Amino acid sequence: MGVKLFTRTVPARTADPFHVHYSGNAGSAIAQNTLPATVRGTQERWMKRFESESIPEPETSIVNIIAHVLELSGPSEVGNHQNSSLNDAQMAKIEALCECRLARMPIQYIIREWDFRDLTLKMIPPVFIPRPETEELVELILQQMENQEKTLFLEIGCGTGAISLSLLKHAPKASAIAIDQSRIACELTRENAESVGLMDRLRIFKHKLVNDLPPELHTQTFDMIVSNPPYVPSVLIPTLDPEVKIYEDLRALDGGNDGLTVIKAILRVAGKHLNKDGVLWLEVDSSHPPVIEEFLTKHGELMGLRFVASYKDLFQKDRFVEIVKL
Repeated sequence: MGVKLFTRTVPARTADPFHVHYSGNAGSAIAQNTLPATVRGTQERWMKRFESESIPEPETSIVNIIAHVLELSGPSEVGNHQNSSLNDAQMAKIEALCECRLARMPIQYIIREWDFRDLTLKMIPPVFIPRPETEELVELILQQMENQEKTLFLEIGCGTGAISLSLLKHAPKASAIAIDQSRIACELTRENAESVGLMDRLRIFKHKLVNDLPPELHTQTFDMIVSNPPYVPSVLIPTLDPEVKIYEDLRALDGGNDGLTVIKAILRVAGKHLNKDGVLWLEVDSSHPPVIEEFLTKHGELMGLRFVASYKDLFQKDRFVEIVKL
């Protein structure tokens, strides 16, 4: 669960997923211009405004907004429309969405969708926004699943459903169960699963993980468990970027005093619910792999778990942990 926001090429397919009333007078300053507004002029004006107010990734922000409003296939297409004129309705909509960005709302929430690997998923606040590091976790898992027969896996903390849906799409013999403590996250995972045609292989439960799975799953075992859990130490939550600490669900971030509270709960669940030789995959803070390895060296045999390896992310930080059931 990386906590920085990020840039990505994203299709702008939804006509108006951001439900705001756009006033015809929203661009009164615009209306004073004698020449029609162009994409280039609007992009440059808002880039300067974002830069002057220290908005992160100013170019990415305005390009994604323009692509969304013009219903282009993606932000890379904006360059082909630099001389296009914008009508009053388009300008009013761009102004409204840019005001949201000035308020430090993440661009993913503003345009209400984002790409994860080869899936375009709906995004709504405050459900945690998947980060690019997590795509690497999915790739590691898919490499391991490549030669496996039918696999039943559990995702703990599904959020948008990005991990489960990406795995299911590329592992056609797999099926999954996903849990999340957030009702909104469960509903969003369901909606995304239905939109990409994978709901038939996925079951979703609203459940806060403390000591075990929901009652319906107390006797269920799995070939794999995967989680991108909360792992930010509580004391660091106030230091996060405004986009994160204001808009995203802090329950998906706060990992307790040492960032390991939920991770240790997952280890207990894995010890009980993984099949023999089953695998637990975790995305963790870069300081956690040696701590988890030491913990399992001391307690792993009792839990029936063995630390296998840690893997680096695209920033060369230890981010992913592989654990096997004895």
